Amino acid sequence: MANERSVPTAMINLNLYAKISLLLLSVVTIPTILLGYLSFSNSSEQIRNVTNAFLLDNLQHNAQRVDTLMTRIEQRSEKVLESDKVKALLREPAPDSLLNEFDFIRLMNPVLDELKGEYELNIYPKQPAKYPNYAGGITGEEPWFKQALQMEGRGYWHVYSVNGERTTDLLYVRAIRDFPQLQPLGVLTIRVPSFLLANQLIIPERLEQLSFYMVNDAGRIVATRSNQKESADLAITPSTVKTNTSVLQTRIQGTDYYEAAKTLGTAGWSITALIPVSELMGPIENIKQFTWILVVSGISVMSILLLIIVRKITIPIKSLVRHMRRILLGELVYFDSYSKRTDEIGQLIRGYNSMITGMIELIGKTKQFEEEKRRLEIRTLIHQMNPHFLYNTMDTIKWKAEKAQEPAIVNMVTALSNLLRFSINNGEELTTVEREIQHVRNYLSIELQRNHDAFAVFFQVQPNILHFPFMKLTVQPLVENAIKHAVKKMKEGTGKIIVSVYQSGSRLICCVEDNGAGSEQDLSAHFALIEQSGGNQESGVGLYNADRRLKLRFGADEGYGIYMENRAGGGCKVTLVHPVIGHEEQENQHELYKAR
Repeated sequence: MANERSVPTAMINLNLYAKISLLLLSVVTIPTILLGYLSFSNSSEQIRNVTNAFLLDNLQHNAQRVDTLMTRIEQRSEKVLESDKVKALLREPAPDSLLNEFDFIRLMNPVLDELKGEYELNIYPKQPAKYPNYAGGITGEEPWFKQALQMEGRGYWHVYSVNGERTTDLLYVRAIRDFPQLQPLGVLTIRVPSFLLANQLIIPERLEQLSFYMVNDAGRIVATRSNQKESADLAITPSTVKTNTSVLQTRIQGTDYYEAAKTLGTAGWSITALIPVSELMGPIENIKQFTWILVVSGISVMSILLLIIVRKITIPIKSLVRHMRRILLGELVYFDSYSKRTDEIGQLIRGYNSMITGMIELIGKTKQFEEEKRRLEIRTLIHQMNPHFLYNTMDTIKWKAEKAQEPAIVNMVTALSNLLRFSINNGEELTTVEREIQHVRNYLSIELQRNHDAFAVFFQVQPNILHFPFMKLTVQPLVENAIKHAVKKMKEGTGKIIVSVYQSGSRLICCVEDNGAGSEQDLSAHFALIEQSGGNQESGVGLYNADRRLKLRFGADEGYGIYMENRAGGGCKVTLVHPVIGHEEQENQHELYKAR
């Protein structure tokens, strides 16, 4: 039993260097050798399979593009065959004079311009030799012309080449027949340059030596596409190109190629792809040589580097672990050792120090929030009042005023009651634009009665934003500021205040403008002074509270809040920037207010 326990104990007591060495030798080296052997022995077959899938997929894509182009041209010929103007002109007798032929040309050219589309279109009468000026050398004895007349209205593709060698153009040829006799009236041709077909063949950028060849039913190469001039000039013969459904290996001009082909929609036509075997297999041979060198040299160097690396990692980590235990004792102390290293250990140490900094800042902010919470709780207790007592008292005063027939007192008490009811916060921070403006109107009703209508107030509110959610008690402080610091200091009857609310993109803008003397006060500096004094300033606290609530709710970095500037024509302008709350939240808030 003692011997059985000694082996595991010895393994556990090995140092980190020995453990990592054994681990790497067993986990990395042995599987790498086996994997390399298996991979290299099967690499050719794997590359063939990948090449097969890639080439056939690329061929399928290119074949669809070419078929789409050829189908579009065939559909264009259908529109020509449907043209009554063309048939009417072709039914006319052959011209017996040059003047009659020019009349035919004059009538046919606009029809050609109307039907040709993006390709060159030609329409020849059944006997083009009698139209020497119009037919342009076409006599009707050409093989393609005769074949078109014999195909009973079916179209076919004719390969046009120079001296019977390189293809320059393709002609889609089709007979135009009368209906219902089905007698041929003429022949139409749609000319397609071979380079246009070649442009439909897309070659991936990374396979520069991949080449495509389009072959017709007669074994003639119609179009080619290659990024390499040598590939484009290969002596491809009709016997070389085969239509197959898998990748084959062929030899052309002493070079081995992988070859795949795809049949096109046009009977007997196909697209063939060729790529040199060396482009795919060349890197494999180099990898075989370098892999064995790397495996042997890696095992040798690994043993030396492990000792250096392990000591550079384990010693700092052990020191950091010992230092981290001090946190359990309540000591938030920075770890200065190894912090200047640029590797992962240095990043770990700096991350630990950043964590300590964050914890210290978090503790400080927590203390600040707790202190602010304590002050708010004290203020709440000081200002706490039973709202039902206030409402009942207001209703009693209103009833007595009505009994005494004092409408002014009734209106003032009603406005004050609405003002208090709206101001008391039952946990609802948001209202609507309409209710917020109504709250401002209640406040102004009291102020105007107190000041004997000494100033005028105008409202400009977009009707479509009245139901938008809006933060409570934010517009009234702006109006109160304008009354207190502007219109109250003016001659009676001359003060004016304009309250405007409108939507600008994703924001709601509320502007309160007055025609007073303006203000030279820096609102940001004033808000900072209020924060330093704990909110014990005599003036500007209402604006500060509204600005603070907006920034806390919607974000200080988004530009939301309150801003003040002097108007160019005199007076002051205070702007409140509020976000347009999302549609889903708008609906929830709207239902909430309807329920209330």
